[in-house]
Amino acid sequence: MLEGSCACGQVRYRATGPLTEMIHCHCSDCRKRHGAAFATHVGVPRERFTFVQGQDMLQLYRSDSGTRRWFCRCCGSKMISEADGWRDTYFTAGTLDTPPAAPAQMHIFVRSKVGWYEIRDGHPQHSTYPIKWDEPARD
Repeated sequence: MLEGSCACGQVRYRATGPLTEMIHCHCSDCRKRHGAAFATHVGVPRERFTFVQGQDMLQLYRSDSGTRRWFCRCCGSKMISEADGWRDTYFTAGTLDTPPAAPAQMHIFVRSKVGWYEIRDGHPQHSTYPIKWDEPARD
C-alpha cells in the first residue's frame, strides 16, 4: 500500500496493489503545471486509488485536451490526472509519502520536450502517447 499527500497535508490518498507504470510527461500542460522540464506520474487502476482525507479541498482543472487534473486548492499541489479512455488514475509521484518500488518507466510527449533537458536514463521514449493507450495524440 502506498500513501501520499499534498504539501499542506489537507489532502491524503492511498493506492493499493501493483502500480502499472511511471511516466515522465514532457507535454506543455505538465511542464506548465509543474514548473519543470517534465512531470512524473504513477499509474494505478482507478479502483485501487482513493482519497482518504480532504477530497473537499480538491479543485478540478479540465485542460483543452480533456484531461481532468485535480490539485489542492489550499497549497496548489498537483494530485491526480484522469481522462475518458484512460484505464488508470495517475498521481503525481512527488506527492508520495511511501516510496514505491519503481514500476516500468517511460517518457511521453518527447516531441514537446524542452531543448535544455537531455534524456539520458535509457527508458523508452514516445513522441506522444504510447500506442497501447489507444488515445488520440494531443499536446
